[in-house]
Amino acid sequence: MTADPPLFQAEGITCEYRSRAGLFGKPEVTRAVDNVSFSIGRGESFAVVGESGCGKSTLARAILALERPVAGRTLLRGEDMLAAGPARLRLLRRDIAMVFQDPYDSLDPRLRVGSSIADPLAALHPDMDRATRRARVAEMLEAVGLKPADAAKYPHEFSGGQRQRIAIARAFITRPALIVADEPTSALDVSVQAQVLDLMRQLQRDFGVSYLFISHNLAVVRQVTDRVAVMQRGRFVETGPVAQVFANPTHDYTRSLLASVLDPRPRQRA
Repeated sequence: MTADPPLFQAEGITCEYRSRAGLFGKPEVTRAVDNVSFSIGRGESFAVVGESGCGKSTLARAILALERPVAGRTLLRGEDMLAAGPARLRLLRRDIAMVFQDPYDSLDPRLRVGSSIADPLAALHPDMDRATRRARVAEMLEAVGLKPADAAKYPHEFSGGQRQRIAIARAFITRPALIVADEPTSALDVSVQAQVLDLMRQLQRDFGVSYLFISHNLAVVRQVTDRVAVMQRGRFVETGPVAQVFANPTHDYTRSLLASVLDPRPRQRA
């Protein structure tokens, strides 16, 4: 019996930034992501953890095909996304969605919530009729703990935690197979963080989605991920099951991260 192939694979991803030429006419090259490889199974949660500036967000953009790496490839169900043409890439992007860090910046204040949630459907499923879109929006609002009537409201009428629920509803609206969550709770109060993480875990059970969780906080990703990679200066320095990495970290950088974070659940803080 053979194992199921991964839903997503990153192979040797390398991303560089070039600065303008200096005094001697040579541009400086900064390697933000350095030969990173990993895979995510169907229904699995994988976390990339590290401090700000370590390359996590650059890696996320490369996975979403928003940034082209200088080396490596990304495979979705075995298909190379970076080699796909514009039309094919548009179809592949139906299976990947993103939850951004700041719920205050990720929603357009001029748009009603229902329109914001439906935006991905309009972009990726242009043939879907309005009635079906409205029904899908109502369904997703209920799935994230809000009311269908909330579709008519504007973002300023909601709290930060509620706005992030709206952003999560927008990510799930196209029924993606993989969701990239880039620091989805870092802008929220600690008590609200736990609620949002519980919601994401419940939605994973309900929809069978896979997660790539980007965070600086090992205690946060512990709640919703199966495996974790610790990233430092563009490289993975430690990878393994979350329980193993927490119980027996092998790298000094991982130990320093573990020593510096708080559990997002107030009752479980050490």
